[in-house]
Amino acid sequence: MKSPLLLCLATLLAAPLAFSADKAIDFPKAAPLVTFSLPDSWVVDLDDEGLMATPTKDDDSVIVEMSELEAGLDSFDAAVKEAKETVSEFKNMKYDEMQKGEKDGLGIAILNAEGEDENGKAFINLVLLAKPGAKEFILLSCISSKEGSDKHGAAIGALIGSIKAR
Repeated sequence: MKSPLLLCLATLLAAPLAFSADKAIDFPKAAPLVTFSLPDSWVVDLDDEGLMATPTKDDDSVIVEMSELEAGLDSFDAAVKEAKETVSEFKNMKYDEMQKGEKDGLGIAILNAEGEDENGKAFINLVLLAKPGAKEFILLSCISSKEGSDKHGAAIGALIGSIKAR
């Protein structure tokens, strides 16, 4: 269980890009707080409400979402609770121990989990980002099937490894 889920943390700490990440994304759209990279082939839908990205238009084996949480930076426990609520449709959730750190001007907490939905087993990475001076936490969610994790794990890890404060 830990190998696919810890890929994101290992890549975050080592940070070399495992692919050619040519598409720079700034989030949020109106007043960017963070920036990260995705492969050119990924489909990105970015609006004022948040971001959703998939490897291709027809491949939803990995879904990446980014949104601002309601929890303020002084409410870490509330942010964790709110992040977990975003994946409440998954059953039999098993969470790993949270990993915390700092990278490029961001406080980062990574909560990896496994769960199940109507499509089977899912690998879930919830990444809480805190930029000093911001009002709320930013949540990056990476949800993938076993096949999606096997096929796009390096891209997910490189995405997380490329996150920087803006």
